[in-house]
Amino acid sequence: MSLLVESIKIFNGRIYNLPCHETRANNSRLELWGYNNPIKFKENIKLTDEYSRGLVKCRILFDKTIHEINFEHYNIKKIRNLKVIESSNIYYPHKYLNRVGLNKLFAKRDGNDEIIIVKDGKVTDAFYFNIVCCKDESFFTPAEPLLFGTQRQKLIDSGTITPKVIFLPELKNFDSIHLINAMTPLGKIVIPIDQIFY
Repeated sequence: MSLLVESIKIFNGRIYNLPCHETRANNSRLELWGYNNPIKFKENIKLTDEYSRGLVKCRILFDKTIHEINFEHYNIKKIRNLKVIESSNIYYPHKYLNRVGLNKLFAKRDGNDEIIIVKDGKVTDAFYFNIVCCKDESFFTPAEPLLFGTQRQKLIDSGTITPKVIFLPELKNFDSIHLINAMTPLGKIVIPIDQIFY
């Protein structure tokens, strides 16, 4: 079985949303392998001077134990448009290193920058992101994502976004789509609704 991965945001030496990452990681380890010894990321993240400034992605590979930790300076992606891809078979409930199924869907994007994955008629996620749909300054996220992201959970907990089942025909009723993940906060990647292609 594939290793799991967590991608953690670090900005100017500050580690973001670590409890959510550890909770997700330990829930996955327990569900997949029965490991009930909680893994601790913070004590294993050792920043050098090179990665103590600016926006940095910390990538941790693990199963029972941590196998690898690496760092890279990060730039938020420029995404201008989205391609809707429908799949009834895609399944990605844990943050696996192996993304073969997602890669196959991403390859169908026809030159667009990102995809919106629709499963059983319902909007789920993008390839690298959770989705937030905006209408009149209200924010809704699909209630049935492929992966329960840490940034998504943080925004739900704060009351900023609301989970909602969103069927594909409803997309046209929104003003824009925001893409979020651990490295990308709400409002950084915003796609006008007319830049979604079917």
